[in-house]
Amino acid sequence: MGGIAGSPLKKRLLTLGFFLPLAMLALAGCEPAQLTKGKSPLMPAVMSPDSVALDMFFIRFPFGDPTVNEKLWEQIDEQQLPPDLRERLTRNGFRVGIISGQIPSELSKLMTLTDKPAPQEGESQGSHVTNLEAEPRVTQRHLQVRAGKRAEILASSIYPELPVLTCKQGQISGQTYYQAQGIFAARSLPQPDGRIRLELLPELHHGPPRQRWVGNQGMLRLDTGRPKEVYDDLAMSADMAPGAMLVLSSLPNRPGSLGHHFFTQGEGQIEQKLLVIRFSQTQHDGLFNPPEPLKLDDEQGQ
Repeated sequence: MGGIAGSPLKKRLLTLGFFLPLAMLALAGCEPAQLTKGKSPLMPAVMSPDSVALDMFFIRFPFGDPTVNEKLWEQIDEQQLPPDLRERLTRNGFRVGIISGQIPSELSKLMTLTDKPAPQEGESQGSHVTNLEAEPRVTQRHLQVRAGKRAEILASSIYPELPVLTCKQGQISGQTYYQAQGIFAARSLPQPDGRIRLELLPELHHGPPRQRWVGNQGMLRLDTGRPKEVYDDLAMSADMAPGAMLVLSSLPNRPGSLGHHFFTQGEGQIEQKLLVIRFSQTQHDGLFNPPEPLKLDDEQGQ
């Protein structure tokens, strides 16, 4: 056997075994190039079939500015919300409306982004004391969410101490929260005609994180989160076509209200904020998948 191992036949087989893979690689390299110069060989990212893309703008402006609080809102449709809901929102300092057509010139000017980069998620959220001159007037965030799944929109920074006045069924009540932050729980539901139903629920998250048991599809799981006050009577929804915008802000004549704390910023020199949520696109095809009503209770469907 030792003679066979050192034979010329064995050496030729070893040589062929070495050069054959190289020849195959060379032949593969002779195929004509299919890539266009300057273009990535990677396929563009594709949204999942039930995804909804939203563009959000937070815009700061002087508190009580009549151009924004009066002239701009003359061109925003507030009548798409039910009258009783509008009344509850007004009593609690919120103002909400929809822009379905051309963007008002006042809003277009406000939405002009500066050269400063917008802060990333998680920045400028740790404290209510902020340097307003150092922050950009407009910040933008792109949000891609799955249909029916909960997402959170951080409406305010964290207040070390926050006394809140709320009005429910004509009764005014007050309570003080610590380490409190205004948040909108958001869900979107694509409709068969290409629109979406966007639902927002105001919440006030406060205090240190805690662990709790949460039910999910008949099972219990341990969840870590901060205590929260959920304002179910202020839950709002809007049917939006691609390009439509949902606009939210506060009423300057409701100091101390929930809307005031969601949509103002700063101490001493207080500024108001606008939140503009634009429906960009959806990949959902609802022809064979009729929509189901959504529940804003985050204990379900997570």
